[in-house]
Amino acid sequence: MHAQLNIALRAAREGAVSLARHFDRLDRLKEVAGRDQRPITSAHLEVETAILEQLRKSFPKHGFLSGATDLDESNDSDTVWLLNPLAGTENFLRGTPGFYLSIACQVEQQVKLAVLIDPLLNEEFTAVRGTGASLSGRRIRVSNKIDLNDCNIAVEFSKEHDDGLGALSFLQQLRAEGASPRTHGNPIVDLLYTAAGRLDGGFIPKPEPASLAAAGLILQEAGGLLSDVTGNPNLSGDALVFGNPKCFKQLLKLTN
Repeated sequence: MHAQLNIALRAAREGAVSLARHFDRLDRLKEVAGRDQRPITSAHLEVETAILEQLRKSFPKHGFLSGATDLDESNDSDTVWLLNPLAGTENFLRGTPGFYLSIACQVEQQVKLAVLIDPLLNEEFTAVRGTGASLSGRRIRVSNKIDLNDCNIAVEFSKEHDDGLGALSFLQQLRAEGASPRTHGNPIVDLLYTAAGRLDGGFIPKPEPASLAAAGLILQEAGGLLSDVTGNPNLSGDALVFGNPKCFKQLLKLTN
């Protein structure tokens, strides 16, 4: 699996170079229709092509599934690569930092490895199931904060669906506990920053499945917990709660 991680890193780095180049030329991007007719850009397509070129050379018999485009070659293989060439499209299009390229490898329906790269900060988040998580080669762990009044908690808002409790209601309860809310405009940032101890937990709308698979593995391998607002680890709801183990239960109570 570590050999696969090295290949995934090489593919992700190729994609990250392309993504950074497009970020410098946002005025030249073209909009096209992606998965489920959601708008994506020519950057999504070129970055995905760069990733696929590398992965297909090494794994010609594996399947590939994109969270952005209509690519779906996942039916005939037990091993499927889940790709999102741009997790955080709105930040990207606004010229705002806080977007990632995401790769995960799923074997028999279980995510085994993950790579996410921030092409602006050149930060590489990686994980292999059962071996921990790393940031640019350095092991990371979630924070050990206990009291919410000493915590930085992510809260993100969704335009696409009702998250049940609602981020505004959660935010009000969070402030009553004395916590410091944070927002980055991208739930994937929040999951990764919690894994690295930069945040202590959060409440977010459920991200697109491919990037959630990658970021979720990194959070869990860093010692974090993740569920929907009912506490279901299968993430069946539209909103997610996560955090270090000491904060997670307190955050979950705020949603009920």
